[in-house]
Amino acid sequence: MIPKLILALGPVGAILIASEVLWQKKIIIGEKARKFIHILAGAWMAFWPLYIPFDGIFVLGCVALSLLIYSRITKLFHAIYSVKRKTYGDILFAVAIVVCAYFGQEPWIFTISILLLALSDGGAAVFGRYYGLKNQYLVFGSKNLRKSIAGTVAFLLFSYFSILVGWLMGGGDIISANLFMVLAVLPFGSALLENTMPYGLDNLTTPLFATLLLNSLL
Repeated sequence: MIPKLILALGPVGAILIASEVLWQKKIIIGEKARKFIHILAGAWMAFWPLYIPFDGIFVLGCVALSLLIYSRITKLFHAIYSVKRKTYGDILFAVAIVVCAYFGQEPWIFTISILLLALSDGGAAVFGRYYGLKNQYLVFGSKNLRKSIAGTVAFLLFSYFSILVGWLMGGGDIISANLFMVLAVLPFGSALLENTMPYGLDNLTTPLFATLLLNSLL
């Protein structure tokens, strides 16, 4: 069990340390630093079910949540909190790991759900920042929900990639039997949540929506 825990937590720890070093050197700051952690750590965590049972992931998620709460109080990891906008995305990221581990009925469901959080949401932010400056829009007219067409398209593309990964991990039969739900409702419903949830709430609602939807297809 110890080697599995090292395999699960080692890369995440390395990502956090690397982000802190890069932040100190001002190589990545602000939103870039947060998304560096968000994408890399989340993508790694998405594959935890390959070698850790759900109850173990639940415990690891609780540990991560405790660490992030401590870090929010002490600013242990500056890269996570070097943004000016108000967000609880870091805390809700860890909550999503816990919730998806609790409700997830198949490893591939957990993987798709967390990849939607890590790759789709993270990719939307990155593409929106670089390619969405001229196609931005405000959802409900709120500055806290400033989105872009480029970012939303990136979210959908990464969503289909996440679904493909879930297919390869053993979800092929379920996905094939429910193509409309998986290829239409899941990505577009997730994109809707990503667009409309303020203060980082999409970090919880998006993977939870994916988990409950995919569970219903079993």
